[in-house]
Amino acid sequence: MSKTDRYALLYKQAESLVGGETDSVSTMANIAALIQDTFHFWWTGFYRVQSGELLLGPFQGPVACMHIGFGKGVCGTAWKERRTVVVPDVEQFPGHIACSSESRSEIVVPVVQHDRVVAVLDIDSRELGTFDDVDAQWLEKIVTLLPPLQCEEREIYLAAGCFWGAEKYLKLIEGVTFTEVGFANGNTADPTYKEVYTDQTGYAEAVHLRYNPAVVSLRFLLEMYFKAIDPTSLNKQGEDEGTRYRTGIYYTDVADRAVICDVMAAEAKKYVLPLQVEVEPLRNFYSADEYHQDYLDKNPSGYCHLPVALFELAKKAKDTK
Repeated sequence: MSKTDRYALLYKQAESLVGGETDSVSTMANIAALIQDTFHFWWTGFYRVQSGELLLGPFQGPVACMHIGFGKGVCGTAWKERRTVVVPDVEQFPGHIACSSESRSEIVVPVVQHDRVVAVLDIDSRELGTFDDVDAQWLEKIVTLLPPLQCEEREIYLAAGCFWGAEKYLKLIEGVTFTEVGFANGNTADPTYKEVYTDQTGYAEAVHLRYNPAVVSLRFLLEMYFKAIDPTSLNKQGEDEGTRYRTGIYYTDVADRAVICDVMAAEAKKYVLPLQVEVEPLRNFYSADEYHQDYLDKNPSGYCHLPVALFELAKKAKDTK
């Protein structure tokens, strides 16, 4: 039986075994067992994305590394680059993590759900050059059988001009679970609104939001964000002008940067002028006074630089990808 035929049979078995199941850990365990039972590789298993690293999940084989960092080794590279990585000789892979000296070749397949890598399937062989395009194509198909993995809430910080209107707009998007307004990426400790207003602190008015990635993706949130700003305007949104009103995307997880850059590149194609949106790691954030939190909910007729039509758009928006 050819490798393709064996994979075709394996896929049907896996589909029958895990179809309709909702527990990700048990389905990972059975898929790893099926692969191992079919091909007798040296090691077959999953790593799950947890708290900014890859954490060991269900596997078949000898003991393995418990934690792998973003971009580290073959697994971390597949996570970072969101692609299947085939390594004919692990000794030739820069930065290879030698969990076992028995491993000679390796393949790692990212599990992508809701536009985000949530896990990787890692398989090691004692022989050189074990894996090829056939393995990659079938394993990529097999991991799609996994049910949605339980996702931790994610966060992002967005500067979009005056934070009163920006917060109201963003909180209306389905999947956003929490918002607060404050000041991001400045140069002083615990600034007040009056201090930030002087434009001498380096802070941007920003909205800190948390979201459920099983409902809404970061990509979708950023696409909605761009609908509410003029991304070519430097330090000005609407009639509000000053460095505190600059636009910016500030992330706390380096894994988010790839998605941010993809969206930025797509948006840049829509304009002749260059984008003026900052993309930086979050250095600091201070929550604004209670007076500013949910301001337009408490003051429906209060100042807002955004048109009412945008709020209606946010209410109806759904991430269907």
